[in-house]
Amino acid sequence: MVRPVRPKPAASLVITKQKKNNLYVLMGQRPKNSRFAPNVWVFPGGRVEKSDMLNKSIKLSKKNLDDLSKLKSTKTLSIGLISAAIRETEEETNLKLIDKKLKNLWVLARAITPANQKIRFDTKFFVLDEKNFSNKIKGNGELNNLGFLNIKDAIKLPLFDITEFLLEDLARFYKKQINSKFFPFFWRYKKSTRMISRPNNT
Repeated sequence: MVRPVRPKPAASLVITKQKKNNLYVLMGQRPKNSRFAPNVWVFPGGRVEKSDMLNKSIKLSKKNLDDLSKLKSTKTLSIGLISAAIRETEEETNLKLIDKKLKNLWVLARAITPANQKIRFDTKFFVLDEKNFSNKIKGNGELNNLGFLNIKDAIKLPLFDITEFLLEDLARFYKKQINSKFFPFFWRYKKSTRMISRPNNT
């Protein structure tokens, strides 16, 4: 029996923007010749590098550390995850973080790629408003069609099932249909069965 590929630590940043009564999210489309998930729409992000875990400029709140601890992340890995999310976002979108104290950052979820996939990631998702960034959006080629999308339109695009679920949850959260007690949640698979665990056990 072939053992599943061990998932690599990764991080993704969901950058939101509110305009009137509408919620927008920054997304891009993976190139059609991409080895992993061609043409799929995703949030900025990527794999954690060793240098990310040595980033001393990142300041994590107790709430962020507690939430990441619930998702089985050590303090060192937590720093690495947030650093990777910020670094990858700047590389892929040209958006530069203004305040590294990250007062408004919150932990959305953890998701692990199914065991039957050849490329696997153990990804933590973070949310931060676009007001926390400077510079204009400019892609580096890793993601096409970068821009803020109305969350109603984003849900209809070619997405991973976890991305669709995240968008639906965010829409419900900003409409105040659910509250912060629903986050962060843990998404994974046991064989072909999807499993979702929330802090409030819903």
